[in-house]
Amino acid sequence: MTRRRTRLTALPVRSALPVAALVVGLVGLVPPAHAAEPAQGPGLTDGSVVSDGVVVSDGVVLSDGVVLSDGVVLSDGMASSDGSSGAAAVAASPRLTQKLYLDPDTQAAAAVDAARAAGRTSVAKRLSLISTVPQARWFGDWTTVGATRSEVAGYVRAARAKSQTPVLVLYAIPGRDCGLYSAGGFTEKTYPRWITQVAKGLTDGAVRGSSRALVVLEPDALMLDCDDDAADARRDRLIRNATKELAATGAWVYLEAGNARWRTPADTAKRLRAGGIAYARGFATNISNFGFTTSEKAYAAKVAARLAAAGVSASHRHYVIDTSRNGRGPMADGEWCNPPKRGLGAHPRTFTSGGALDALLWIKLPGESDGPCHGAPGAGQWWEAGALELVKYRRT
Repeated sequence: MTRRRTRLTALPVRSALPVAALVVGLVGLVPPAHAAEPAQGPGLTDGSVVSDGVVVSDGVVLSDGVVLSDGVVLSDGMASSDGSSGAAAVAASPRLTQKLYLDPDTQAAAAVDAARAAGRTSVAKRLSLISTVPQARWFGDWTTVGATRSEVAGYVRAARAKSQTPVLVLYAIPGRDCGLYSAGGFTEKTYPRWITQVAKGLTDGAVRGSSRALVVLEPDALMLDCDDDAADARRDRLIRNATKELAATGAWVYLEAGNARWRTPADTAKRLRAGGIAYARGFATNISNFGFTTSEKAYAAKVAARLAAAGVSASHRHYVIDTSRNGRGPMADGEWCNPPKRGLGAHPRTFTSGGALDALLWIKLPGESDGPCHGAPGAGQWWEAGALELVKYRRT
């Protein structure tokens, strides 16, 4: 659905980051999903309650991201200054320990049904290697503001009913994709109202008042320059405000951070700060692109180091990587629009080891075109030939 520009850049060496001491000694009720060893921080007393990343002490509620001691912050997993979560302090968030949501309503699933109905058994079997894998659901300006809340709520409630983690992509920023293949988006006046409806939908599907969704916010936005500084500044402000509002629901928000072959980590970190990374869980790399996972991890670590140097705390430096089409890596020439002979990448999974990498995700939906190139239809449309090629060259 999105186009991605790539540029080869030299990457700086990652700087070393200190590891903060874990908080210990908190005595209180911890729900089974958050079972944890005792922890203590300034101002916390016996009887404090930890629930879904919220601490209540002496009647004071401290929400996600509140600093408890030197470099240590409270989130749905205790995070230290190097991005590790400190499993000994607080167990991993349920959104990381439960399965990712398998959305039954994708174009790939519809294509499988159509192929079976037409007796194309072999095609259906191959396409099912896409449809049976958890993928993100994209929400954008193709849904009216008035209908957005119910659509978001329906999606996250379906995931909650299965005790699975939903992944949403929000894609409606004004001037989207700088007017190129994925042009569109709401107006500057409408966009904030749309974000509010998304937030309400997330809250409608929350668990004990806190959303457990993963939200990837606005691919084709922060990393693009539209040759209009004033418009870019307004875009950054809209994303920053959206990040703050969405994070207030409890959802983990990830801002797009390009890919390893595009911008320098220093430039990326600067853009993320302008977009409100201080309110987000972190950032997402390789969206709709083809970079090898190892390269994206190295890039993400350098971006995180730059953010740390700029004073962004560890609880806001986590990241996810799109592996939907990186099984064969990028084209040598950097082609991003439906490049040939690419393959499905590693299946989505979450990580609970305590590092900054939260998950590998299929953010771009395999089989959906990048745009009208290489014989494909318009951006976001189903392209069976491309889908079958991704299956053929998939990572084994």
